[in-house]
Order: sequence, then C-alpha cells, then structure tokens
Amino acid sequence: MMKFANQQVVFMARVLALCVAGYNGSLFAAPHSSGGAAEKREFAVTSAPKDSTHPFYGQGSKMGLVVDGAQGKTLVLTRGVEYTFNVNTGPMHDFYFSTSPVGQGAMTITEGVTGQFTYRGVVEFAPGASTPDVVYYGCRNHKNMGGKIYIVDKGQAAPVESASAPAAPADTEGSSAPPPVTPSAMEAQVKQKIDFANMLVNVSKGAQRISASSNAQAKEMLGSARGHLDASRTALAAGDVGKAQTEVDESLKLVSTAARMVPSDSQEVSDPKFKYNELLDAIKTFESSYKQHRDRLGAKKGTAANTLDTKKFQDALAQARSHADAGQYDEANKSLMSAQRMVTSALGALLNAETVVYDKNFATPAEEYEYELARYKSYEELIPLAIEQKNPPANTVEKMRELAEKAKTIHGEAVQQAARKDYATAIGNLQDATMQLQRALMIAGVN
Repeated sequence: MMKFANQQVVFMARVLALCVAGYNGSLFAAPHSSGGAAEKREFAVTSAPKDSTHPFYGQGSKMGLVVDGAQGKTLVLTRGVEYTFNVNTGPMHDFYFSTSPVGQGAMTITEGVTGQFTYRGVVEFAPGASTPDVVYYGCRNHKNMGGKIYIVDKGQAAPVESASAPAAPADTEGSSAPPPVTPSAMEAQVKQKIDFANMLVNVSKGAQRISASSNAQAKEMLGSARGHLDASRTALAAGDVGKAQTEVDESLKLVSTAARMVPSDSQEVSDPKFKYNELLDAIKTFESSYKQHRDRLGAKKGTAANTLDTKKFQDALAQARSHADAGQYDEANKSLMSAQRMVTSALGALLNAETVVYDKNFATPAEEYEYELARYKSYEELIPLAIEQKNPPANTVEKMRELAEKAKTIHGEAVQQAARKDYATAIGNLQDATMQLQRALMIAGVN
C-alpha cells in the first residue's frame, strides 16, 4: 500500500510539472510518507552520457548518474527511514552524498551513511535530524554528475522543482574559480593517460588474462584498444590533443570492458595445465612488446637499450618446457612465473626510461599552477582504474584510498591558496598531493 502511495506522489508531481511547464517557481508534492521506521526503499544507480533530461546537462562532466532509469533523478527521502542504493556506475565514478551540487568529493555527508565512495556495491543512507533539508548525490571524481535530494520529516510536504532548467551551480572549491586549463596542461594530462593505457593493454594482469583466454570477443576488444592507443599517440604527435584524448579514453574503456569479460576467478585458472598455457601465451606477448620497445628506443637514441637478461630468461623458459613435457605443470608454472617477472620487469624499466620530461619553463606562476593541477587530475583518474585492473587485496585498496583521501585534502587546500593568488604554496601542495597518488598507484603495482 505504501509503495503505491509513493508512486502516486511522483505521478501527481510530474503531472503538475507538465501543466505549468515554463513557470519559474516551485511546486509542492504531497507528503512523502515513510510508512514506518523499518521501511526500506531501494534505488538502482548507474551512469550514462548525459542527455537533455539531466539537471546538469551541459555542466561539468559529460557523464551523469542515472537513478532507476532516470538521469539525475530528484529524490525525496524521509528522516528515520533507511534507503539502499545499489551502485554500479563504473570504475571512474565513485558514488557519494554531499551538501554540494558540484560533487567531486567535496562536502561529504557521513552521518547515517555507510558504504559510499564505491562504484560497485551497496550504499545505505538513513537521514537523521541533523541531515540538511537539501543534499545531493554525486561522483567523487567528476563535477555535476548527480542530482538533488530533498530530506523531509514524516508527513512534511516536499518541494518538487519545475520542468525548467536549473541555474548553473556555483563551484564551491574556492572563493574564485582556478585558471582554465591551457592546451599545454591538457597535453600533459593526455600523455599521462597514454602511459597508463600502455600499461593496461600491454603489461597488466587483465591483458594477460585476455591474451591467454579463449574469449574471441575480449581478444578483439584488446586489439581494438591497442589500435586506439596507437591512434592517440599519432594524434598527439600531430598536435591534435582533443583527438588524442578521445582515442586514449576509448582505449581505456575497451580494455576495461574486455578484462571484465575474462574474470580472474575463472575455474579454468585452477587447472595447472591451463595455467601453463595462460602464462606461456602472456609471456610471448610481453616478450614481443619488450622487443618492440627496445628496438624503437634504440633507434631513437642511437644505441639499443637492453634491460632483460636474455640467457637467464631463455633458461627459465626451457626449464618450464622440460617440466611440462614430463607432465609436471606445477613446477613448469613456477619457472614460467619467474620468466614472466623477468620480462615484465624489463619492460617496465624500458617504459620508465621513456617517461616524458615536461617543459617547466612557465611564463607565470598561474600557468605553472595550472599545469600541476592538470597533472594531479590525471593521476587522480588513474586510481579507480588501477583498482579495477590490478584487483589488489582489500588491505591494499584501503591503503590506496587512504592515500587518495590525503591527496584530495591537500588538493583542496591548494585550490583555496590559488584562489588567494598564493600560487607558490599552491604549487608545492599540488606536487605533494600528486606524490600521494603516485604512492597509491605504486602499491597497487602500477610503476
């Protein structure tokens, strides 16, 4: 009976909104009754590209949160009632509650909330007496993805916004907006993404699983991800930063989707013979990638870089084949894992040697601040992707998030300092914040 009453409220509110479309004011819905303290209400939260129905369409991120199939849906919750949000928004979009319409990790609500800052899981929210009358749900990593929540007492009428578009929200991160990102700073950010995408499609465990699997679709997606990565590099070299960003984003999307199609807990992995073939195929991929990078860097620098002990590597492979021929797959796998560590370590060393050294001859402190801000953001975006791709243990994830939260706090201070034109202090803090994110990535195994 209570469920019907809630649906009736929403239906009537929509009818009223349609009847007065274009009127710039507020309507009032019937009270959103809770039915009782034990009542629970569930919402399904996903993400999708914004369309014109989203309340923040054209503002902030191009992606938006979708609640029960409606973009940026306005909710009415009752104090004393516990609500469940089943979240599946993708690794880039951590769901949380805030007093800010902007989101992006600012002004977090913690009282009565459990499980937030997740992109896949259950979040519970029980508004209490101290919960503000208006709050928001949003994404920790991006701006203006969510929507508004009215918090009401039992029996209280709640305002429902008209169909007219909302006014642009103020950015609450500082007393004035930070300088806009210049093309040079955007280029630095894209370069960081390319470096990370290169690791995902060539070195990560997810790429290894895909290459060794029998999933033709996942393999095709991995190949396409590598193609988009190459296209991104080409576009960046030609000075088309926008196309480079589009291509590398598509590469990251494809490799993430492909990795989820070949889960690490596959039953086949427990079979030592399957594991042997999986490792052998992955090692061939890594060895080929290593040789390509070694030859390319050698041609660029005039000398052939070599970070792999080739004899030791080949001996480990020969030993593995000998054990496999005798049916001793557990022993064979130990030798293959040793060979894999050698080649991935060597490949990582090559890629580290290729790390871009950015030009830091900035015309003004504001420009340097802008660069460091873009650099911070590029690392921040890698944290959820690293968790998704590397799948580290729970204690490692906890430590990563602890470092990410510390970085976010320092970043917030830097934004406020920049708003006061104290760029020297802001730059130092941003560099410190970025270092915290780098530490978080390192403990997940991202070099």
